[in-house]
Amino acid sequence: MPSRSVLPMKAARRDLNVARDMAEGALSGGVLLTIHRLSQGGADRVAMLLANGFAAINIPTGVAVFRGGGEGEDALLDLLRDDVALSSAGPPTGSRHVELVRGYHHIRRQIAVAKPAFVLASSSNMGVVTGLAARAERGSSVRFAMKLTNPVIRPSDRSAIRKAYRRRLYRFIFGSFDRVLILSDAERANLVQMFPEQASRLRTVINPYISEDMLATPLGTDRTGPPLILTLARMMPQKRLDRLLRAFARVNAPAARLAIVGDGPERDKLEQLARTLGIADRVDMPGFATDVLPWLQRADLFALSSDYEGLPAAALEALACGVPVVTTDCFDAAHAILAGIEGCAVVPRDDVQALATALDEGLAAPRDPGSLRDIARAFSVSEAIRDHAAQLGLEA
Repeated sequence: MPSRSVLPMKAARRDLNVARDMAEGALSGGVLLTIHRLSQGGADRVAMLLANGFAAINIPTGVAVFRGGGEGEDALLDLLRDDVALSSAGPPTGSRHVELVRGYHHIRRQIAVAKPAFVLASSSNMGVVTGLAARAERGSSVRFAMKLTNPVIRPSDRSAIRKAYRRRLYRFIFGSFDRVLILSDAERANLVQMFPEQASRLRTVINPYISEDMLATPLGTDRTGPPLILTLARMMPQKRLDRLLRAFARVNAPAARLAIVGDGPERDKLEQLARTLGIADRVDMPGFATDVLPWLQRADLFALSSDYEGLPAAALEALACGVPVVTTDCFDAAHAILAGIEGCAVVPRDDVQALATALDEGLAAPRDPGSLRDIARAFSVSEAIRDHAAQLGLEA
């Protein structure tokens, strides 16, 4: 095993490929967040905002990362406050399963060393490993919670066997935790029907998406030039950016442009599809952006084409910037948030023409940026930090 160093050491924070622990007792009375790697995904950015928010109200806070080398690592480390403790299990191993086993031991070690009051799994993909650590710590004073950031049953889980397996898996996962934090009332209602015995554990929580800086940004000042449809997404199968490209190819506004801000393993496939559809000259794929605010300020419409989401941060950020949102029915709260809002729409996942029509209508609709921003205010970072602290019983 590589030798371990102890944080905080500001120069060392940049390299998560070095295995290292938090300082003795660093999180006494506080919270430890678990993350697989620092990626470009919204859940990891939310975890950084949570960590910063807890630290800002004087709750000792740390982040345990299972491996270095995440594609969003530099940007997220820049975002993280210096007074948030940080530990790393070490470099990539080439095997996710090996990293998760190593991560389990890393969680146990940080609990023993840093002594947090609460451990919070920052996303659904941390549920199994953090839950196993929770079961191993039963009888101790440490409590455990997880954020459910993706649906239990996904569109790809088509067979009865697959659905039964997912229900059994999540019944086991949920039973490992003191709290399971759900991102919307609509999703919680569905889960209570699915897992009635877990109802007392399932708590709706406000997720920290919208910063005060974003809410203070002037509305509509940079929207010049041809109409711009924007999406912020990792280029991966779940996001179904191929569906968005096919819909954009049917949009009636010939001058409209589409910007896909993000990167990932499907880039080559998506670039080829844009060429095949004859729209490559109207589609921009600039890669990952650390600061998405300039893109949101320029956009006329935000599009989300995913198969499934938890509660997508990018859509709420768009609303905070006064940009209408057109989305597939990929998250439970979509209708509750967007129904009846001028320029916004929720369409069936597999209906490309309905998506194209909604994009046309969204571009043509009159806009009330202030009303869109008012919807997003409910998801402000300050409100979310207070809500999380209350749900976890943490005291500033």
